[in-house]
Amino acid sequence: MSAAAFGAKDKASAPTLSGVPLAGRRLASATRVPPQDPEAARTVVFSIIARIESFLDEETAALSKSLKFDFKSSNDRKSQGLLDLNQAMRRLQRSDINADLQMRLVTFREKLALNLRRIRLHLDAVREIAAMLSEAIQNAESDGTYTRNIGPYRNAP
Repeated sequence: MSAAAFGAKDKASAPTLSGVPLAGRRLASATRVPPQDPEAARTVVFSIIARIESFLDEETAALSKSLKFDFKSSNDRKSQGLLDLNQAMRRLQRSDINADLQMRLVTFREKLALNLRRIRLHLDAVREIAAMLSEAIQNAESDGTYTRNIGPYRNAP
């Protein structure tokens, strides 16, 4: 089959609207998703928030008690949950957000803020310990040759 015949066959089988090919256009009703039930969309958002809050509670408790905690997997779970929440919120119209959902989002933000404070506190402690270890290593390896203040008598006038 020649290229011209192949092209003619494709054009003949392509969908048209009043003789105009629809290539590159979306079909009016065939590809559109029907509007979702706002109550079902809110229920999905509530369940996703509850799942993320369980991750936050687990991480916040672990930061207070134990140093043996897998931050990578916790971060991955929170990131996936927030991605799911973002997608679920896009399904809602602004008019679909009722008072219950607004209150739930406020408490969710408060839990996120608490988790953020605990993570910052933990990271500050890690930085402080790392600085102390770094200083101790430098002091142990140094013989004092390149330090500014070698002793109390060297800086005297």
